[in-house]
Parts: sequence; C-alpha cells; structure tokens
Amino acid sequence: MDISQLTALPADRRMIGYRYYPQATEPVREEAAIPTPNDDEVLIRVLAAGVCHSDIGLLDPNGLGRIATTNYFMGHENAGIIVALGSSVPSAFPELVVGLYVAVCSVNACFAASCPLCQTGADNLCRKNRFLGLGCDGAFAQYCAVRAAVIVPVPGGIQRIPPAVAAIATDAVLTPYHAMKTCVRIEPTHTVLVLGVGGLGLNAVAIAKHCLNAHCVLACDTRQSSLPQALEVGADHAVLSGKLLQFVEGAQLSIDVVFDFVGNQASFDTAVSVVKPCGKVHIVGLGAATLQVTPLVWMNKDLMVGSSFWGTKRELAEVLDAIAEGKIKPRVETRPLDQCVQVLDDLRNGKVKNRIALIP
Repeated sequence: MDISQLTALPADRRMIGYRYYPQATEPVREEAAIPTPNDDEVLIRVLAAGVCHSDIGLLDPNGLGRIATTNYFMGHENAGIIVALGSSVPSAFPELVVGLYVAVCSVNACFAASCPLCQTGADNLCRKNRFLGLGCDGAFAQYCAVRAAVIVPVPGGIQRIPPAVAAIATDAVLTPYHAMKTCVRIEPTHTVLVLGVGGLGLNAVAIAKHCLNAHCVLACDTRQSSLPQALEVGADHAVLSGKLLQFVEGAQLSIDVVFDFVGNQASFDTAVSVVKPCGKVHIVGLGAATLQVTPLVWMNKDLMVGSSFWGTKRELAEVLDAIAEGKIKPRVETRPLDQCVQVLDDLRNGKVKNRIALIP
C-alpha cells in the first residue's frame, strides 16, 4: 500500500460520511469539508471503521438515542493513517508523524494532570469529553480529526494487522480484554465460562486462553453455528445454552468466573446458576436495559457480581501487541462505507455473524 497516496488530500478537500441526527433510525450520507485539525489534534484518513451494537442502540430513539442532542458522523472503532498534524503535536507527541498507521481510543479521555481517573489508569471512565462517534465526529467518514492524546500506533504495520482488524480491536477486543485482565484478573488456575460467543465473546475466548492462560475455557451460545468458531479460537469446550447445565454437571466443571456477553435476564440467570460458590459473574453485554436480581440467591453462594466499561488507552496498546503476536485473531468482515445503512440494518435484524468493518 502506497503511503504517499494515502496521505495526499483530494484537491477539493471534500469527503463523504454518515451523519447521525437525534431521534434518527439510520444515519444520513453527507458530503462535507475535510476537517482541519486543531492545535492538539491529528487528521486521520480512515482506513476502516468497525460497526457495533452500540451504533444500533444510538439509532433507537427509545435506547441510547433518547439522550442524544447533537448531530455528528458516527463510528467509534477507528483505524487509519495520520495525514496532518496540529501545530502543538510535534512537540507534545513526537512519535506521531504523517504516514503513521494508528488506532483511536474513542473513549476520548482528557488525560489531564488534574483528572483523578486518567491519572490512576481509569481513563476508560473519564467523561470530560464526548465519545468519538457516539457524541462527536467519528469514523464513518473518509477523514476525521481527533486529539493526539487518544492515538495508539499499530505495531507491525498494515501487513501485520489489517485496518479492519485494528479498527474493531478498539472495542470488540479491548472491551473483553479490560473485563478479563483488569477487572476480574483471570488466573491460570481458573475455569472460565463465556456466555455469548458473537463479536466480543469470540475475542474473549481467545483472550482468556491465549493471553491470560486460563486453565479451561467453556463457550456457550444459543446458535449451533457459533460453537465451532469458539473451539477454533481456543475454547476447550463449546455447548448450546440448553445443554449447558447438563454439560457442566457431567464434566464436573467448577466454574470460577462467568462472563456474560449477552446481558439479558436469561443469560444472567444462567450465569448465576452455574457459577461455583464464591465465584464471580461479570456482565459485559447490554442485551437488556434492566436486570432483576434475587439477593438471597447471591448471598447463598457468596457471589461477586460486577461489570465494566470499554477499556483504557494502555490496554489498547496491549491488545494490538497481542494481535501482532498472533495470540488473538479477531474475525471481521469488510463492506464498503457506502453500504453503511444496509450493514446497520443487517446488524439490527440479526443477520451479521461476525464483526463488520466499513472501508471508505
């Protein structure tokens, strides 16, 4: 791939993107001026932008869309090439240069010295700025300007990690990595159950087995077609939801941790029922807005129930290193950016098996 061609801007400095408007159920294709980066920003030519269930939530006026008040280009999973630098970037971030292949940590944390979250490694929880693509302009466009502070170089170049993989790594790999490594702290002695092996769950299986060296990883899904994939990426066992309890009892498995990547009432109840006494249930999926709990059931098992949000910039760098090393091999399909509306509709209607990245 010729980097000089990628970094050259079109003569008319115009671009195409897909813009969200409050209460809309699909984004609008628009032509716009290529943004000029502010002093602390870089301009990125987007090479791939991942599509996520959060995008579907945003396009639901009764879901995430109910709190939206501004319009912007969607897309929070972003990988591309730096094509221009703001005036303060060369001195503040000398490692960032034109032509560098990068991923974007779209949490968009402030990283200010006065921020207690950013200064204690919890930048995934910083809310000083809006999320890129979920509150301000993101990657469903040919170009985007982002703060240099949220840029993570991609190791090994485009040949080692393709743009579609780098893009979806910023959420679909980062989110389970943060949950498993930082929040729950999986150990080599652990037996881990992953409920829901779709876009995030498959990556979770690989993370648990190949990054954190879990003793045993059990994958579970309602779809028979998902089980062979789970075994391919590292699961020791893969079973259908309806046969889970029978399998666990028959194999005499003692499940230390359950990661629920579905997040609805049925999956949560399943997690609580199969985890061992003194075990942990960690909710990652957002399949339901609310969950009903029975505290006495938790008390009788001394359970620890937790959850987590996205991941940090440091963890994104670790995730990209793990992908470059072959420990995680995310599955992702690609579609042209102009198919954005159709891809979102397919995802909404359950027609998407793996993660999809849009290519401008």
